[in-house]
Amino acid sequence: MTFGPSFMVKWKQYRLHGLAISLAALAVGIWLLVNRWTPDEIENAQHFRQAMLEIRGAIAYANEQGGLIDPTGTQFLIGRYNAAAEQAGKVTDPVLDKMHYKLVKIWHEAFLPSTNLYLRALKDQDRDLARYAGLLQDDWVRWLQMNGQNLDIPDPLQTDSP
Repeated sequence: MTFGPSFMVKWKQYRLHGLAISLAALAVGIWLLVNRWTPDEIENAQHFRQAMLEIRGAIAYANEQGGLIDPTGTQFLIGRYNAAAEQAGKVTDPVLDKMHYKLVKIWHEAFLPSTNLYLRALKDQDRDLARYAGLLQDDWVRWLQMNGQNLDIPDPLQTDSP
């Protein structure tokens, strides 16, 4: 049995095709390894979700009150902001970075400071501090509106691991 030049051309095509498939599979494998959430990261990301829920609850309550908040309402808001600050403080920077490459920066520059300032403003009944906290919170909300659709927040029911 002899192999002519046409066999060699076909063999090179198959070899190149096989190499391309192998490289593509390797790239997908690396992407999955880098982007897959570990169980610890998924658990940590839930602190982010909970902090967001606490802040949304506080904002909704304050909006319902129309700016006139009695002492009982103030205590309710302090509780929500306290819970938000506690949850937000547990989220690690690597998890924030995995959710969005710019989240760590805005988290530390706007979300955490606004949450802590609102908490202090409520406790001290300091309107000036509350206004400054509001400006920071506006920065956070604007960033979230522009980037929220790109956040990769893992599902707490996700069970695959690397």
